[in-house]
Amino acid sequence: MGIIETHDLRFVYGKGTPFEKVALDDVSISIEQGEFIGVIGHTGSGKSTLVQLLNGLLRPASGEVLLGGNDIWAKPKKIRNVRFEVGLVFQYPEYQLFEETVYKDIAFGPTNKGIKDKEELDRIIRTAAEFAGLKESLLEKSPFDLSGGEKRRAAIAGVIAMQPKVLILDEPTAGLDPKGRDRILDRIRAYREKTGSTVLLVSHSMEDIARVADRVLVMNHGKVEMFDQTKNIFKHGERLAEIGLRVPQVTQVFLELKRLGADVRTDVYTMEFAKGVAMDFLKRTEAAPGIPAEKPAVSPAGTLREEARPDDTDATEGGDAQ
Repeated sequence: MGIIETHDLRFVYGKGTPFEKVALDDVSISIEQGEFIGVIGHTGSGKSTLVQLLNGLLRPASGEVLLGGNDIWAKPKKIRNVRFEVGLVFQYPEYQLFEETVYKDIAFGPTNKGIKDKEELDRIIRTAAEFAGLKESLLEKSPFDLSGGEKRRAAIAGVIAMQPKVLILDEPTAGLDPKGRDRILDRIRAYREKTGSTVLLVSHSMEDIARVADRVLVMNHGKVEMFDQTKNIFKHGERLAEIGLRVPQVTQVFLELKRLGADVRTDVYTMEFAKGVAMDFLKRTEAAPGIPAEKPAVSPAGTLREEARPDDTDATEGGDAQ
C-alpha cells in the first residue's frame, strides 16, 4: 500500500454547463513513502488538478484519494486535517505570503495545526527555514522585502513547517534564474533525504525532473500516459514530443546519435550519466577493429587528381582542336 493513492479518479470542471470539461479521467496511481515523484504534462493535461485533489482542495466527481489507506473524503468535515498531512506549495508561492514578518508567516501553518508550545514552535520554524535555505537574519523581515528567490523559499518553509507526510510543489522554480532554481531544487532534495518525506514535484522543466525524480508521472489530456522510473520515461522521446513535451537536451543528443547509427544508450537524462555513457562508447570504439581510410586518387606523376563526375565533359570534347 502506498502512502498516497488514487483509484479511478475523475474530476469535471463546470459540470452541467456549456463549459463542462473533463480534467481527469480514470486516474489510478500509487506512490510509496519516501519517493520523489516528478509530474509532467502539457498545459491542460490535468497535473495541477491532480495535485489539488491529492491535497483535498478539490473533491473528485468520482473515485477515491487514499492517504495511508484511508479515503480523505470519508469525513468531509475533517478535510482540513488532510492539508496538514499533504502540504501543497502553489506555483508562484510568494503570493501565499501575508504576515508582518517571515517568522510569523512560517508559524501560521504549525500554529493552526495545534502547536502551542512556544519553544517547540520556535524550533519548528527555524528548522523549516533551514530546510528551505532561508537565512536566520531574514526571519524578522517583512516577506515583501525579500528577493524573488527568498520569497519562494519562505513560502516553501511555511509548508514544510506543518511537517507534512507528503510535500507537493507545483512549479516551485517558475520564473527563477538558473542559480535560484538550482538552490530551490537542492534544498528540496536535501529536505527529502533528511526527513524521508514523500515529495511530488510538478514542473515543465525536464532537466529539473531528470535531476531529482525517482519516478515520473506523465499526464496527457486528463489521463496517465506513463508512470515509470525516470530513466525509462526519457527513452520515449518521440512520444513525449507528440504530446507536447520534450526530453532533456542531453537525452536529445543521444537520441540523435542513435538515429545517425551510433551504438549508444538512449536512456541518458543527466550530464553525469552522459559522461559515463560517452566514455564507455569511446572505449568500445577505440577497441573495435579499425577501418582503413580510403586513399586519395593519385595520378602517375604523384599529384592528386579529381575524379570526374558523371556530368563532367572532357575539355577537348566539342571544343577547338589544339
